Amino acid sequence: MRRRGMLLVVALLVLGVALVAGMGLMASQVSNYRGINSVEDSALALCLAQAGLEDARLKLERDLDFPPTGNPDQILFTYSEDVMVAGKRVGSYRIGIDTAFRSTDYDMIRVTSTGLVGSQSNPTAQRTIKVDLDTSPLRPTTNFMPVKIEDLSGL
Repeated sequence: MRRRGMLLVVALLVLGVALVAGMGLMASQVSNYRGINSVEDSALALCLAQAGLEDARLKLERDLDFPPTGNPDQILFTYSEDVMVAGKRVGSYRIGIDTAFRSTDYDMIRVTSTGLVGSQSNPTAQRTIKVDLDTSPLRPTTNFMPVKIEDLSGL
């Protein structure tokens, strides 16, 4: 009779150890999935920031009055746009165009683009890229040439 009771206790102990090990494995998998989602969101935020840079570059090249001049002392112009894919919002980008160097000897415009995944007020990922564009009228092409590109945020 004692053997049967001892076998039940040993079986319960083995089952308890297996249960604790299984729960630990599940908890580690949840953190792995969160990490994968974080890297995915960061890569999407980088793509959104790059899309914003391209949008700003094209607007600067095609419209001589962009950014619009209001107050002559205003050197920073900002705007943001949502990015939709198949009718679903995937994120947005914020653009800042600094024209402080446009009238100096440098003939440059600094464009800062921030890609945001999720809502603008509480994004799940955010990446920022800063580019200095050469706007010199002496260049043979009309395309603005990037002089310096910086990724201001990492994964």
